[in-house]
Amino acid sequence: MSERADLVRALGALCEPPDPRHGPIAAALGLPGEPADGDYAEVFLFGAYPYASVYLGAEGMLGGDARDRVAGFWRALGLTPPAEPDHLAALLGLYAALAEAEDSAPDPARRALCRVSRKALLWEHLLSWLPPYLGKVAELAPPYYAAWARLLDAVLRDEAADLGPLPDLPLQLRAAPGLPAPDEPHAAWMAALLSAVRTGVVLTRADLRRGARELGLGSRVAERSFMLRSMLEQDAPATAAWLAAEASRWTARHQANEAILGRVAAFWQTRAEATHAALRSLELAAPAAARDGR
Repeated sequence: MSERADLVRALGALCEPPDPRHGPIAAALGLPGEPADGDYAEVFLFGAYPYASVYLGAEGMLGGDARDRVAGFWRALGLTPPAEPDHLAALLGLYAALAEAEDSAPDPARRALCRVSRKALLWEHLLSWLPPYLGKVAELAPPYYAAWARLLDAVLRDEAADLGPLPDLPLQLRAAPGLPAPDEPHAAWMAALLSAVRTGVVLTRADLRRGARELGLGSRVAERSFMLRSMLEQDAPATAAWLAAEASRWTARHQANEAILGRVAAFWQTRAEATHAALRSLELAAPAAARDGR
């Protein structure tokens, strides 16, 4: 158990800002080479932000109820939440600490309590968002961080197999709203389309650049909301069709995870399917919504 805890803690350290101490850790884990200058910023600061609330929140942004639920878990353990309680490094460090506490507990009752806490953390605040997140990092990142993402994904899958599933869908997912109604304002749809937990799609700035390029639309690096709005204003039907295709691609990715992740993967798959269907039906309505500023 201590070796597993060390592995999880080491993987958490590598999603923090680069530090000379990371070199020996990465070498011990067998990661390829070293990250180039700017790789960390490109992956974690401008691409796939390593915060649970970004992927579990209703508007796809930092903070909010999703972060509050993570902070509540820290408090339930009798701990003071750190400044960023939903940062991946903090969550993996907490998971490692619970594994070590379980290993060193002096009696069966205490060990059982630590195991229950570790299982809740794994499913509620890690596996509720990390499989799609890590899949996106592995897809977009340079080799060093892509290998990091694949290794962390494999470790968490082993943990899921070891601890077994929760009896219910994680609260973080049960509490997530779905898509807006078709007649809701354009602004509501803009917010929803950038929320992974509502759409089942992890949409980064790199994805939007790719989408604009594939559609022959103008694009510049900016916040995701600006980039998506620009695409819709230039060609709403084509953008909606592109987003629907992305949702279809994510449906297949989530389905591939169902054997191990069960109802969590099924939740994400259902969200992606709903997004695909909604965007196909909204294709013709999108231009009007963009023109009238809704």
